[in-house]
Amino acid sequence: MMVSQSRSIKALKLASTFIVAFALSSNLALANPSERTLSQFNQAAQGDSGLVDTVYGELSKQLEEQGATPVTLVYLGSAETLQGREAFMPWNKMKFTERGLATIQKGLDLMANQPVPLQEQQRLQGLPEYQLATAMAATTFTSLPDMFNHFERGYELYLSLLDEPSFSQQPFAATSWIYRHAIEAALRAEDVQQAKIWLAQMEQLGDSNLETQTAKALLAKY
Repeated sequence: MMVSQSRSIKALKLASTFIVAFALSSNLALANPSERTLSQFNQAAQGDSGLVDTVYGELSKQLEEQGATPVTLVYLGSAETLQGREAFMPWNKMKFTERGLATIQKGLDLMANQPVPLQEQQRLQGLPEYQLATAMAATTFTSLPDMFNHFERGYELYLSLLDEPSFSQQPFAATSWIYRHAIEAALRAEDVQQAKIWLAQMEQLGDSNLETQTAKALLAKY
């Protein structure tokens, strides 16, 4: 009897160990990019051309080794559009950018097909991961020339994201850049009224914030 109980206990412990190991391996397999990689991407997007291929390589490796997450796919696609920005030949600009747009769409589709409760999402760059991925997709789509036909889709993403009650509850230090890019998109869409609404929200959340001051300067022309 004692031997049987001992075996049962050992079997239970082994099963528990397996479950924990599987959970850990699953999490690792679907890990998001590191904060360092995301920060390097921001530098590349802001004009540091020397980091574009580095960031693309890091995100490609991330996807290959640790699986596809919306954040990985959206940032990888955005990095591909940066490669398009830096390419010299027109056909390479088109190739990289169109490939990037397709990769971003895969990330958006993954979010739609695999919803995750807000409280269970990893926080990256100060935001829940799905909000960050949506914001980056919107920013990339609306930053491209009209010939790529993604501006309207990007603006719709902004309208939806900034209308979420949970978004306004996030730290303004983490969302201010999104508001500013959304205002730039609204002005490009000639939706001045919406731009003013978002600016009013920025002023309420952080009037002295640099992004708020930048947005004010943009709207001062209208």
